Amino acid sequence: MKKSALFALLISVLAVLWVLSGLNGSAPPQENAPSSEQGELTQEDLVEVQVQNLSATEMTDSFTVTGRTRASRSVQIKSETSGQIASLLVEKGARVKKGQILAKLKIDERGSTVLEAEKLLSQRQIQYQAATELAERGFNSRVRLAEAKAELETAKSALKKARVELANINIKAPFEGILNMQHIEIGDYVTAGANIFDLVDLDPIEIVGFVTEKQLPYIKEGEDITARLLKDQTIQGKISFIAAASDPQTRTFEMEAIAPNTEHKIKEGLTAQISIPIREETAYRLPTSILTLADDGAIGVKLVDENNKVKFRPVRILKDTPSYIWVGGLPPAIKVITVGQEFVIHGQEVKAVAVP
Repeated sequence: MKKSALFALLISVLAVLWVLSGLNGSAPPQENAPSSEQGELTQEDLVEVQVQNLSATEMTDSFTVTGRTRASRSVQIKSETSGQIASLLVEKGARVKKGQILAKLKIDERGSTVLEAEKLLSQRQIQYQAATELAERGFNSRVRLAEAKAELETAKSALKKARVELANINIKAPFEGILNMQHIEIGDYVTAGANIFDLVDLDPIEIVGFVTEKQLPYIKEGEDITARLLKDQTIQGKISFIAAASDPQTRTFEMEAIAPNTEHKIKEGLTAQISIPIREETAYRLPTSILTLADDGAIGVKLVDENNKVKFRPVRILKDTPSYIWVGGLPPAIKVITVGQEFVIHGQEVKAVAVP
């Protein structure tokens, strides 16, 4: 019985030792456990994001219509009398001044007609003077005096007509411009009313476009516009005319703007994209890549406040282009996250690295 009791005691001791050895083996290493007394996260533990300090600017919103350039004045210069072209003093494409002689007709009998009219007028003046003196003496009737006066006036009219006819052999420019077309050559015979030249005035140049009924309330005369031509050439002008009635076919309203063109580099008939401003608003110009979505689907940006905590702010998209956007609804100055916004959430403390 003593051996049995001793054996049982030995078995019990071994079992207790085995249980104790299992408990010690399952315990985690104490040196790797985090201490509850470490406190808040250090800078090395924070997520790093890039931020940029921005201030709001004035944004001018606008809409664009397609138009074309047009000469401010255009006229067909016609012959005011008949005759043969004696000389051409300018060629098409030339710049001319107001009143400059462009071509001349042959004088023909016009010169002699003026001389005859001058002699007849001199004769009628003498006759009228004699009739007046005789009437004052009572030797001439009032009827004869009236006839002499009528003949004098007729002679004056004939001389004036002859001089005008002689002057009309000189074909002149009615205003300063460019000769766009030439329809005659030396030796050609032209009649009164025949087209001689086409003259255009390109300074200022007109930009013509058509606006819809919805766009009409946003424009008014005197407002500035910007027109973009081919090869990214831009010109600045002012609205000078808005049609009072729409085109019956297109239901659009014609709009004209004028722009200086002193060197005549802008030709007539060029396609123009006319940008018309409609409002000004305080906004931010941002790259489209920094926009984020909230859980409720709101579009906005992530900012960093003075405590380096992330703040999601919804925005109003004012203008959208392929490379950037204009947004409103933000404070006058912001610190916006430009890189890393997709890895942080609202309220999270971050390490903000400023970039220019």
